[in-house]
Formats: sequence, structure tokens, C-alpha cells
Amino acid sequence: MKTIRRTAMAFCCALVFASGPTFAQQAPPPHAPQIHSALLSGEELVADLKFLTELAPNGANGWKLLKQVLDTFMDGTDPAKPVIVDVILNSTGSEIRTHFPLKDPPGKPLGQKFLANLEGFGIKSKRLAAGLFQLGGGDKVDPQAVYNGFMRVLSAPISYGSIASSRNSLPANLTDPTKGKAVAALLAKKFDWGLIVKNEKQAAADQEARKKDFQKVKDNLTAGLKQQADESPETFELRKGTLTHNLDELERFIAESAELVLGWTTDSAKREARLDFELSAIAGTPLETSAKLLGQTPGMFSSLPRSADAMLSGRLNFPLDEMRKTHTIGAIVLARASASKSIDSAKDKSDEWKEATKAAANLWFDMLQTGVNAGAVEGMIEVSQAANEKINLVFGIKSPNGNDLKAILELIPKMQSDAKLQLDIEKVGEVSIHSITMPVADADLEEAFGKDAVLYVATGPTAWWVAIGSKSLEQLKAAIEVVGKGSGGDASNFLTVYVKASPWIEFLDARSGRRDAADTTKKDPAKKLTDEEAAAAKAKRDREAVRKLALEAFKPGKDTWETKLEAKDGKVTGTTRFDEGILRFIGSAIAKFSNENLK
Repeated sequence: MKTIRRTAMAFCCALVFASGPTFAQQAPPPHAPQIHSALLSGEELVADLKFLTELAPNGANGWKLLKQVLDTFMDGTDPAKPVIVDVILNSTGSEIRTHFPLKDPPGKPLGQKFLANLEGFGIKSKRLAAGLFQLGGGDKVDPQAVYNGFMRVLSAPISYGSIASSRNSLPANLTDPTKGKAVAALLAKKFDWGLIVKNEKQAAADQEARKKDFQKVKDNLTAGLKQQADESPETFELRKGTLTHNLDELERFIAESAELVLGWTTDSAKREARLDFELSAIAGTPLETSAKLLGQTPGMFSSLPRSADAMLSGRLNFPLDEMRKTHTIGAIVLARASASKSIDSAKDKSDEWKEATKAAANLWFDMLQTGVNAGAVEGMIEVSQAANEKINLVFGIKSPNGNDLKAILELIPKMQSDAKLQLDIEKVGEVSIHSITMPVADADLEEAFGKDAVLYVATGPTAWWVAIGSKSLEQLKAAIEVVGKGSGGDASNFLTVYVKASPWIEFLDARSGRRDAADTTKKDPAKKLTDEEAAAAKAKRDREAVRKLALEAFKPGKDTWETKLEAKDGKVTGTTRFDEGILRFIGSAIAKFSNENLK
């Protein structure tokens, strides 16, 4: 029972984990995004967890123990109604406000049972006024309390208990948390769990106000960046620039999106789960312009079929708007400078190596910049493994100057003297295929692709390709031929990713076993480990336990997940579908935790 209480208290603490500083009595400004999350109902949560846990081989007992925790925590709530979480933003911070549906026996004061339940978990309450209760220390942080804040009971017919760390976030006129436009729209989608970010105020002035608010976040994050002792100024500028560009992207989504929705659904009837995504931009904004570039024409590689033996398959057709072009070209400039500095400072390298490597790097960055100026990133990857065979990989990138890669290949002998380079070994239409054999043994490459695997590089006027594996040359030529016949496929679909999980886990498990077998370091069992060594050893044991759990869960098959993102008329939608084997792994992890911790 003590473990059950600790687990439930940890769950309570998670309700406020994302909270920032409290408000200093400020209300959210009108231009602030509305951010809400919703759990469809306690009944749905119980049903989903039961389904997931009982997929595991030892799931029945794990579910029994977990159900005890859920019953205890949900006591005093209405399991048929949703739980709502508000993220309240203003210029000084953020706060989480959570609304629990309340249900008490007839004749009992609303919220009494829920408050008593919280007290059983170590969250003491004190009545301050009609319908208002202090939890823990309230405004004063009590280090002995599990949670410090307040709860307001919204009387029938609303029948909710609203909890926040700041009393100011629980005004007496608090309305039904399910009736706001954004929350109602989210609940109407019937996700088991959902998140919505909505900007109801969409005027240019409101967008600028949101950008001004976010600038404070950007300033805080970049202010802490410092050049590390072993880091060159050029590499530091690259790291800083990467963060700045990512923050600019995030700022645009926050300021210019009309609505962003994420939703998780566990479908026990289909024995799968889905994560849905929806994004619509404010009309006339650069974000809408960017979104409308997507899904206009089929990608160069969209007509390539997925291999029947695929363990990873991906297709991307992503046009770049002006902001992304500028950011990417800026990143290329910084990366070029960082690479040049690293080459110049390389120790134990000859002048010939440095000259050839710098020339190859400059040619590479020139190719990247030309590709970015062309206005889109288009690529494909296909990693396949037939039964009882090694892996084959084929990778391709659209490039208006793909033939320029040949000049980089010609520099390889100067950078790696024992590499065997053969140019123009085959030709498919206008595409030339070259081969590189690296005599240096690599256990990981040998495990994946076989001994003495040859790397093939194809160069052409519109793309370049890389392939490795015993059957990859044939697969490469077939892919080049398909692409050469012209684009096809669904224009609206700009990203697809398919993954079969078990081969990757099996490879990682074999790799770990091989490295353990090769570790000749003598270990004294009587030697006391340092804190760092003990932490590393525990992390290794945890990784091994997860791998073993995954191997067992994926063994029956159906261990795939697949993502598709589409765009139409400036609206972006997508779904990631998780097959039964992935859910079995999740359920096995839940059952393992329950069996080990909830006794």
C-alpha cells in the first residue's frame, strides 16, 4: 500500500510539473494562445490501460495491481467525464490549472470524497471559504507537502474541482472547463487524450504581441549559451545559430498558427493506436505561405514503392520558404567555417590530407547551398532485410548538381590512402555509379551489411545516391530507373516514414553482446564503484532490460509504426499509426513497472 501511495503522489506531482512561476496577480493577455489538454474520461483511461497491460505476457497480474492504484486515485471523481488541463500564459510566466470531474454519494458535499482521497496521498486541505480550499501550504511552499496550492469546487451542475498553485488562477466566477470554444472543439474529436493550441486573436497586432512575449523566452535561452573550453569559436557560433534558428521556427508556430491539435487514440478493436496531428495557419501569414507550398506536386521519389522487407522506409518532399532558405544558408556558412577550423587544427594529419579534406568539404557545402537555393528538400531512404540475410540500404537526395559529388569522390584516395575507388563502374541512363571499398574492419558495419561490404555512390544531373549491402546495387539501379520514368504518387503526401522495430532491436542487442564479449577489462567485484561508475552501470542495466522487453514484445510480429503527413489548401494533417507489437511493448513496460513497484 505504501508503494501505491507513493506512485499516486508522484502522479499528483506530475500535474504541476510543467508549471512556471506564479502570476503576481496578472491575467492572461487577450493575445495569448489558448492551450488546453483533455483526457476524454477516466473510464477510457482505465479501458486503454487494461488493453495495453493485458497485451503483455505477464500483464494480468500487472493490471490487477495497477487497477488498485487507479481505483484509489479516481475515488471521488466522475469516471464518465473528461479531465481538463489549462496552460495559462502571460508576460511573466505560466501555470497549470487542472479540472477534475467530481462525484460524491447522494447527500454528501461535492468534493468531500476527492479531498479526503487527496489527504490519503499526503495532500492536506483546509477550507478557506465556500467552495475554496487550501492544499498543502497554499501560497507558502511547505517542503513537507506533496503539493502546495488551492482547489475550487465548481458546484452542480458543473461539478468540477479545479486545482492550481496560484489562488489568483481560481476566481470565484470560474466557468465550466468543458464549455470553452477551444476545449469543446478538442472534446468533439473524441481523442482518448488531446492537446489544442489555439489563437483566437489573429490580428497583426496580436501576432506581434505574441512574438514580443516569446522574445523573452528566446533571450533567456540564448543568454545561457557559453563557449566550452574545448570548443572553437566557429563551432560555438554554429551551435548558437542552430538554437536561434529553431527558436525562430517555434516562434512562428506560436505567433502565426490559428490552431494546432495533437490527439492520441488507443483502438482496441483494431489493436492499434494512432497519434493525429492538425495544423492550420492564420490567413495571410508567412506560416500560411509556407504551409501552402506543401502538397502541390508529387515528390521526385514518391513513385518508389516500399520494399516488402523494409525495416525503414521514408520519402520526403519539403519545399522551403524564404525564412527556411535564409536559415539553412546561414547554417551552411557557419558549418563551413566550423569544418574548416576543425580540419586546420587536426593533429597527426598531413598537409595533403588537410588540403584534400578542406577541398572536399567546400565542394560539399557548395552542393548543399545550391540545393537549398533550388527551393526544396527531397529525399528517400530504404533499409531492408530479408529473412536470414544482412541489411541493404539505399539513400537518395534530389540535387540540381548531383554530378558535382564525383569531384568529392576523386579526393577520397588523398583522404584515405587505403580506400579503393572505382569510378563509372556502371551507368543507368544519365546516372553514373561508382564504388568505394574501405579495407578497415568495422564490427558494426560487418554485422549490419556483411564482411567487405562495398559502398556504391551514384551521381547524376538531378540527384545523387548512396547504397550499401550485398543486394543494394541491384536495388539502387532499380530505384534510379523508377525515378527516371517521372514523378507519381499522391501530391498531398509530403512525408512518409515506416519502421519495423524488431530488426533494429535485434541489431542493437547483438552489438551490445559483441562489445561485452570484446571487453577484456578486468573487473574486481569487491571494488567500490564511484557514483559516476555506479550510474553508468545502472544505465547499462536499464538499457539491457528495455532491449530484452522489446525483443520479447516484438517476437510475435506486427511491430511496425508508420507516419504520414499531408497538406491541402494550407492545412497540414497527419497520423502516426502504431501496430499491435508496439502497443505490446508499451503494455509490457507498464506491467513490468506494476509487478515490480505496486505490490
